[in-house]
Amino acid sequence: MQLERIGVALRPRTPQEAMDLGMAMLRAHARPVWSAWLLFTLPIFLLCQLLAWWLAMPWLGLLLPWWLRPLFDRIPLFVLSRAVFEQAPSWRATLKGQRAWPWRRTLAGLTWLRVDTNRSLRLPMELLEGVGPKQRRARWRVLSRPLVGVASGLTWTSIAFELVISLSLGIFALWLVPSEALPDSMRSLNQALSLPAFRHALVWIASGLIYVSMSIVEPLYVAAGFALYLNRRTQLEGWDIDLAFRRLRQRLVEAGMALALFVCVMCLPTFAHAADQPAGADRTPPQSIAEVFHQPVNDKDALFASAAASVYRDARFGQSRKVQHWVRRTPATPQADASSLGGMFANFGAGLLNMLLWGLLAVIVSALIVFALRHWRFVKPAPVERSEAPRPLHSSVQELPLPEDLAAAVRELWRGGGRREALALLYRGSVQRAAAVLHMQPPIDATESDWLRYARNMDDSARRERLIAIVRTWQFAAYADRYPDDAGIDALLSGWPAQQAAR
Repeated sequence: MQLERIGVALRPRTPQEAMDLGMAMLRAHARPVWSAWLLFTLPIFLLCQLLAWWLAMPWLGLLLPWWLRPLFDRIPLFVLSRAVFEQAPSWRATLKGQRAWPWRRTLAGLTWLRVDTNRSLRLPMELLEGVGPKQRRARWRVLSRPLVGVASGLTWTSIAFELVISLSLGIFALWLVPSEALPDSMRSLNQALSLPAFRHALVWIASGLIYVSMSIVEPLYVAAGFALYLNRRTQLEGWDIDLAFRRLRQRLVEAGMALALFVCVMCLPTFAHAADQPAGADRTPPQSIAEVFHQPVNDKDALFASAAASVYRDARFGQSRKVQHWVRRTPATPQADASSLGGMFANFGAGLLNMLLWGLLAVIVSALIVFALRHWRFVKPAPVERSEAPRPLHSSVQELPLPEDLAAAVRELWRGGGRREALALLYRGSVQRAAAVLHMQPPIDATESDWLRYARNMDDSARRERLIAIVRTWQFAAYADRYPDDAGIDALLSGWPAQQAAR
């Protein structure tokens, strides 16, 4: 592994900080991740939907994309594992690189390990290390020991986020549907659900919403698990220390090049003199460590081996321990010596100032209490005038009387410049007369959508269409400030309900 080319700051982090690092890595390489994700997963998702339609099993369109998630997770992991070494691949390189990765562990993730909640942490270990089964089990025990709960929590949190996104998209789609287009009752909805085509359409819409939410959350899930894996290996293998030593070695090598050249140049005469010696003058090679270092051999090696063995036998070796204690934010200042004259004056001044401040605070509090008592005793609260509550707008539908000639009154307001008032009067008169035709009391809280629904119950189609046109015209004027022309007003006033006797 070329650690010197890694593009992230390696240091031991908490699991939460490691997952934040994964999110930052995904944001930095969002384009190669999601482009490869869509090009790989979208055709498979469409094939799953076609298979479900061909087999007449719509539920397969929901089950198959969920079951194939371990296969989809290979895409963001491939991009991030290369991007962490500042080699972010393109979508073509990502799709071609899937052939080089092992498929046996992916098949295991699709079968007996499909419900494993630690998949985000297990995936990089199995695909990036490529070790044998025995070594893989040992590696998993070491890697997952402190992170099993964190990885499981990441899985359940991702599932919750996907459900929230799917439900939010579904509710937003229903919110865009006009209220008059929705079923009038749950009975109508049950009748619609009894139709196979309607049920299949709902399943396909749910499949699309789940795929969108999966495309948003799943790369985040893989990135967080990959960051947990990197952080755990940094803790175990000391990658940050290794990098520090490599940088130190590089600096020493660069600084020692000139010194090495200088030493070589200075030692050339010595090497030439040694080469001039006769070949028969061979030196006897050293026979022991004492002859090499010109000092007697001691028992320090044996002592070191004994000390290392005792350390390995210690039960505390290989374990971590967390110690917490409180530390002052600001260092304590040394107190003045009370026995000296300066210390005595300092203590006296501090005590005097403390007494003055407490006395000033007592005076301020007393003054505030006296002021409050006087104000409460001599100042009487002014009587509050109760204004009449504004009459609800919808009450005018029932309470205000209509003019005898509604069409003439509306036309007079329209020609006088009160277009909004004219349409409001026409709307009020129309719903009152429609309520009389329907033999019902106009509800106080009825909205325009309610009157559009009431209009469907009218037997006369001409009156029903005219009432709907009047309500729609009032909606455009009240909420969009869009008014009809004079010809449109004349058309609305030409018959019922503006003219009571007309049809």
